[in-house]
Amino acid sequence: MRTINLKDNYPNPLNEEEIELLKNTGLSEKKLSELAKNNPGLLVFPGNLNEYKDDIGNLPVFRLAGNVANTGNLMGFIGKGDVVINIHSRFDTGDKQYFLQYMLSKVFAINLVDLPSNYGKDDVWRFLLYFVFTALLQKALRQGLYKEYVWKTYNDANVKGRIDINRHVKKNVPFQGNIAYAMREHAFDNKITQLIRHTIEFIQEREAFNVFSDTGILQNINLIRQITPAYHRHNRSRIKHQNLRPMNHPFFSEYEPLRRVCIEILNYESVAYRPNNKKVYGILFDGAWLWEEYLNTILKKIGFKHPKNKEKRGRKYLITGKNGKNQGAIYPDFYKENETVLDAKYKDILPNLSENEVGRNDWYQLITYLHVLKAKKGYLIFPTQKAGKTGEKPIGTLNGYGGNIGAYGFPVPEYDNNWTFREFTDKIAESEKNLSRFL
Repeated sequence: MRTINLKDNYPNPLNEEEIELLKNTGLSEKKLSELAKNNPGLLVFPGNLNEYKDDIGNLPVFRLAGNVANTGNLMGFIGKGDVVINIHSRFDTGDKQYFLQYMLSKVFAINLVDLPSNYGKDDVWRFLLYFVFTALLQKALRQGLYKEYVWKTYNDANVKGRIDINRHVKKNVPFQGNIAYAMREHAFDNKITQLIRHTIEFIQEREAFNVFSDTGILQNINLIRQITPAYHRHNRSRIKHQNLRPMNHPFFSEYEPLRRVCIEILNYESVAYRPNNKKVYGILFDGAWLWEEYLNTILKKIGFKHPKNKEKRGRKYLITGKNGKNQGAIYPDFYKENETVLDAKYKDILPNLSENEVGRNDWYQLITYLHVLKAKKGYLIFPTQKAGKTGEKPIGTLNGYGGNIGAYGFPVPEYDNNWTFREFTDKIAESEKNLSRFL
């Protein structure tokens, strides 16, 4: 197995062997949307690649330019054959990807403080699959318990379905009043809920630490166990095989991404590396999405609204026409109406924050939000490890209708391999408190 380690949003220098390996994968310059569509084993989050403003679906995972691999906002791992590319957060060091794991744990509401201290870099990606599984399980169950028609067999006098002659002869000769028959019923115990149950048991069999420690997750785990009385560990291969085809259910739409993650977890061997597989596999996260959703876990506690691009609720408009119809929908990342607007940026903001260095569109977008929401102040908010960029970086007062704009550098703790995950979480919690106090 050949492993290449890269950082996100970074010109990663490569040696000759690494350049040749990356060229052989054929992944350079391939659009992420095409890779995700043609390779079921490649999981990308968020599932809707057009939902966030970084146009991630039309960009490649990396671009080769000479002896450099240029990366964008994607983090995670992607592999083909015996070559695996790990893309770490640029804020993490060594094998321990604390910042990436911390954001995922917050977004997916998973308690990671009790992770084993001796886990290695290969374990990281397995844990990521667990985060995603628990999050998607919660999301799917909000649509309700999945039901589908299944054949059930009976042997009694209340015949309601199709008589099974062979089974009847085997069970009821000499005849004593019972008849063997089968009937289609709408049931919770089906191939999908069995797949979820097998995934739950598989995770708990493999891991020494408690993956499902959150109270809400435990309740859902127990619910799945209650509705799958036919579960048997020896049926795992059969159940997995029954679920290889994609689902297309108009109501239970959230069960399809959950099905894919279950299959990936059950297939997982040595970080899901499959040397003989010509398909692309892995799990990738859009950094812009992850950063924004992580900030939401902090900001919602202090009253900020976070409109979703697909939802009408919270949506704002540039214009109200003469006919009373709204036009020009806008989606500020976070806002308190008549007070503050925040625009999340998963990129480095240069110290003096001139418009050319940040980008005209970033400022124009922030000013538009400020005007429409009648807010008094607006900030670009970005992660940083550079001391000179942390905290508030004011720009000034806008001409015209006024309002103050600037940027806020959110400090990501720098750490070395001697740090524990607990130490990292304690330190970044201070950054979260400082942000809340500032706002």
